[in-house]
Amino acid sequence: MSATETRLSPLSERILGALGGSRYVWVAIWALVPWANAGANVLLGTERTSAVWEQSTTLVVLNYASVSLAVVLSLWGARTIARRLDRLQHPTSEVLVGEVAEPFRGVNSRVGPLVASVTAAIAFGSSTADAGWVSALLRGATWLVLGIALFSFVWTYAAVLLGLNRLGRAHLDPRMLNVDPGLGLQPLGAVAATGLWVLLAWLVPLLLTGLPDVVGAVIGMAVLAAALVTFFLSMVGLHRQMVAVKRAELERARVLYAQAYEPVHASPTLEVLEQQRNALSAADALEKRANSIHEWPFAERTPTLVVTIITSVTAMTIGRLILDPFGL
Repeated sequence: MSATETRLSPLSERILGALGGSRYVWVAIWALVPWANAGANVLLGTERTSAVWEQSTTLVVLNYASVSLAVVLSLWGARTIARRLDRLQHPTSEVLVGEVAEPFRGVNSRVGPLVASVTAAIAFGSSTADAGWVSALLRGATWLVLGIALFSFVWTYAAVLLGLNRLGRAHLDPRMLNVDPGLGLQPLGAVAATGLWVLLAWLVPLLLTGLPDVVGAVIGMAVLAAALVTFFLSMVGLHRQMVAVKRAELERARVLYAQAYEPVHASPTLEVLEQQRNALSAADALEKRANSIHEWPFAERTPTLVVTIITSVTAMTIGRLILDPFGL
C-alpha cells in the first residue's frame, strides 16, 4: 500500500457525510427508524404480520431496542474499521513483501451494500404482501433504510476478512523479527477482531430476542457460526507464515544452542562450562524469544473469549426454546 491511496469510506459514512449537520443527530434518527416502524404498524393495525409481535411485550421491546443498537454499532463499527485501515496502509507495506495492491479496496464499494439492502427490503416487504400494499411498502422501506446501515458494516467487515486473506499470499519481511512477537501483524488482526466483536454485539441480542422458533434459532446460530469460521479462515495464510517464521527461528536457536553446548559434551568440566556460559545464555535467550513469537495475528485471549460467547449464547438460546412453550 502507499500513503497516496484513496481513503477508505463505507457507504454509510458517505451518506452521513452528505447529509451534513451533526453526525450524532443523524445517527440517532437512523437508530429510531425501528421505533417509527413499530408505531406505524400499531396505527395501521398490521403489527401481527411480523413473528416478533407474537412474543411477549418485553421481548418485542427488547427486539426493537436490539435493532436500534445494531444500527448504532454498525455505523460506529464501519467508520472505526475504515479509519484504522487507513492508518495501517503504510505500516502494512513495511511488514509484508509482495503484497497485493489495495487489499481492502472492497470497503469503498457502494453497489454491494446497496444491493444487499434492496434485496432485504424486497424480501421483508413481500413477506407481508398478504396484509396489503401499505404494510408491504412500510416494511420494505424500513428495511431499506436499516439495511444500508447494517450491510455497510457487514460489507466493510467482509472486505477486511477478504483483504487479510489476500495479504496471506504475501511474504513477511524478515526484518519484522526484530519488531515484536506479533511480527507487526497484530494491528491488522485487531481490526478484524474489532469487526467480529461489533458483529457479535448486535447479532447476539437479535438472536436472543427476535427468533421465536426452532427454525429461526437454527438460522441465527448458523449465521453466528459462519461469522466465526470466516474470521479464522481469513487469517489462515498469515497464520501459516507466522508459524513458519517461528519454526525457523526455533530451529536456528537450537542449532546455536547445540553448537554452544558441544564443547561441554566433549569436556564436561566446570572450566569449559564457564567458558561457554555467555554463548549458552545467548542461545537460551534466542530460543525464548523464538518461543514468544505469536502464531496468529490477534490477541492470544481471542479464541477463549469467542468460545465463551458461543457457549453462552447457545445455552441461552436452547434454554429459551425449552421454556418458551411454558410461557417462562
